[in-house]
Amino acid sequence: MYLIKDLLDYFKDLYANRKLIQKFSKNDFKSRYAGSFLGIIWAFIQPTVTIGVYWFVFSYGLKSAPAGNIPFVVYLITGIIVFFFFSEGLVNGTNCFREYNYLVKKVTFNIKILPTVKIISSLYTHVFFIVFALVMVVLYGYSITPYMLQIVYYLFCLIVFLTGLTWITASLQPFFTDILQFINVGMQVLFWGTPFLWDVSMFPSFPDQLLTILKLNPLYYIVQGYRESFFGQGWFWQHPAMTAYFWVFTLVLLLVGIAVYRKLRPHFSDVL
Repeated sequence: MYLIKDLLDYFKDLYANRKLIQKFSKNDFKSRYAGSFLGIIWAFIQPTVTIGVYWFVFSYGLKSAPAGNIPFVVYLITGIIVFFFFSEGLVNGTNCFREYNYLVKKVTFNIKILPTVKIISSLYTHVFFIVFALVMVVLYGYSITPYMLQIVYYLFCLIVFLTGLTWITASLQPFFTDILQFINVGMQVLFWGTPFLWDVSMFPSFPDQLLTILKLNPLYYIVQGYRESFFGQGWFWQHPAMTAYFWVFTLVLLLVGIAVYRKLRPHFSDVL
């Protein structure tokens, strides 16, 4: 029960510190590119170039067919922006206690909000790419529909999922510095094992058993939800089993994350 109480206290802390989190996240976003000639523009250049490279390779090099009658370029954009936000939020959130070690040693500062600060910092770029994806979808002939409103829901899902995950990884990082290397390797597997770039319809002989395994990945639920929202294909409550699975998985992740943080927090100052 104490874990649930800690979890509720965390959400209360978020609300109480909402102005601090907003200010802190903006400063964090700007500081990442401080001193460079183009500044925060770099936050948008790299993902845009990555999208362009994948679009060129798959459309002109590999001659990829449309994914379920959806032009490949918009299918690519509406999925890969989820990966950009997830990977940036996870890597930056994992390193937050070490990066802000001077705050960790301040007893009065609630460092539990630091992973959330990093996630919100990554959110600014993600919101830009959501708008970019909407523009591309409209340019390719799709209409603005009420389904697009649920992008907010799936974004909330992604933020909550990232919160639980970064509590675990950020709490372990001061004691296990190689964790970022494992995350980078795991991200490669995750990138190709989740339909950010591809769709099952591209593989006529795709086994149902493998698809069932892929659906155990919570990001599958989110990336498919983004696309259903962009292309007006359905509501999240039309997938009750996957929705229930996602939230049960995420709740367990949050409880595990807060337990790990609670266990290791007293020792942060000794290793940072």
